[in-house]
Amino acid sequence: MQYLPLEKSEVLRYLGYKRKQELTDDLSSLVDDLMLEVQEISNARYFYQAYDFTLDAENFAVHVTHTDLVLQSKTIFNQLKNAKKVVLLAATLGIEIERQIRLYELSEMTKAFILDSACVDYIEKVCDLAEVDMNTKFSNYTLNRRFSPGYGDLSLDIQPQFLKTLAADKQLGLTLTETNLMVPRKSVTAIIGLFDDEKLARPRRKAPEYLTSELVAAAGFNIEK
Repeated sequence: MQYLPLEKSEVLRYLGYKRKQELTDDLSSLVDDLMLEVQEISNARYFYQAYDFTLDAENFAVHVTHTDLVLQSKTIFNQLKNAKKVVLLAATLGIEIERQIRLYELSEMTKAFILDSACVDYIEKVCDLAEVDMNTKFSNYTLNRRFSPGYGDLSLDIQPQFLKTLAADKQLGLTLTETNLMVPRKSVTAIIGLFDDEKLARPRRKAPEYLTSELVAAAGFNIEK
């Protein structure tokens, strides 16, 4: 089992519950059980690499050096224009948890919905943990907030080249559908800038305090190349 503290309030939020909305004891207990189950069944992993890059200001494009990956997005351009390097990150919960959700969908839809919501929080926490790992590995730099393909003006069409550049198929077993959605479904790709001036690392996002470098080692989520 790979244990990583989840936030019940976040799982409930993904389920559509409001902060002060009361839960029955049975439902509360079920959420607790499935928050544990997602960690018992998942095979959570992440992999990342840092790259140099060049900027094309005319086209708001970021060219990842020695690769064919081009991040054409005004948002990403602005987030990386003062960075020294760019990190490509991929993370997944694995196919096992997908199968469990499908199994519940056949006869226990409430469990399926809750487990799916727990997966959303879990993959976010795995990505947060990856950032803690990066902070240790790239201790001379400051990270800014991760940004994923498909958000804002960064097209999901870059996913094939993103996964190819990171060799995420070999490292994590990630593949794509015809519409560039990832398989396993509970997977994330993201872009993070590394800055030598922390004042320029914007927007920044601080990971929860309980996510420590010790937890990185204990969880064993990272894939070493």
